[in-house]
Amino acid sequence: MVTKALKSEYTFNHEKIMVEAKTGAKRKLIDYRVTPPRPYNTKKVPGNVWNFNRVRFKMEEYENHPTQKPEALLERIILASSNENDIVLDPFGGSFTTSAVAQRLGRRSISIDLNPEFFKIGIRRLQLVKEYNREKIVKIKKRKTNNKSRKDHIIDSRNILNLDNWGRVNEKTN
Repeated sequence: MVTKALKSEYTFNHEKIMVEAKTGAKRKLIDYRVTPPRPYNTKKVPGNVWNFNRVRFKMEEYENHPTQKPEALLERIILASSNENDIVLDPFGGSFTTSAVAQRLGRRSISIDLNPEFFKIGIRRLQLVKEYNREKIVKIKKRKTNNKSRKDHIIDSRNILNLDNWGRVNEKTN
């Protein structure tokens, strides 16, 4: 709950998460609704809908976790809701993205996960240890599905239909 009471310990750092405003600021328009009139703001606090790209296999931040969140999303949340040296709690650590981002932003973090594979991802990602139970911890990138890309489907269909690069049926057969 948001409160404006002086005794409240709620943190909201709106200055740190400002985004570009799509107002008349780009066109250098003047806002005459305020007294005295002044140019529109170029930055604003983001609204209720935040758009971030999902984490994909080829991205550096990718980990083998089915519900990994983008670092940019967690960075905005942590910047808005905590100060440096605060403690960030993530009770469902998963790929430990929250802890990695909190560490990068100068926060302390506590993450919890029951799955040993995800725990290994976390301690490797936070660079806490190099080995766990006498096993060296290394980053393994593995696709979550065996689905082919659109490009792979096109190549397969050309091989099946014996098409050349322009989509014509090849007359010569081996």
